[in-house]
Amino acid sequence: MGIQASSHWCLVGNIAESRQFGPGGLEERSGTKHFSPKTKVFCLPAQWGDGYERIVAIGRHRGSKVFSRMVIRSEWVTNWRAKVVYHPAVLALLCADGSRNWVSEEEFMLFMKAMNETHSSAVRRPPPI
Repeated sequence: MGIQASSHWCLVGNIAESRQFGPGGLEERSGTKHFSPKTKVFCLPAQWGDGYERIVAIGRHRGSKVFSRMVIRSEWVTNWRAKVVYHPAVLALLCADGSRNWVSEEEFMLFMKAMNETHSSAVRRPPPI
């Protein structure tokens, strides 16, 4: 077992209050299956080459309130920002299984800016008539 850092920079966001779901986006869902709306999630950098469409996120689970690690859509996360993480449970999940983490503060500051520009400009499509 390796030595765990006492703090770590991380990309943080909140789960959207509502999202469109189903064929044509006719339904609206509150939060996600695993995370309640407005849940703070700690996000790892891209782990595979999908353009950060699906991300590894760590947050308190909707049912048990224990920190869990899930793969979710990045469009379900809002209010992207950079934060230093100190919570031991979150740090353990961030460093679990050797996943790629942020190398420097500058790396994720640039990425965070791009995420805010990408997702704040997203327009919700109206349901078809």
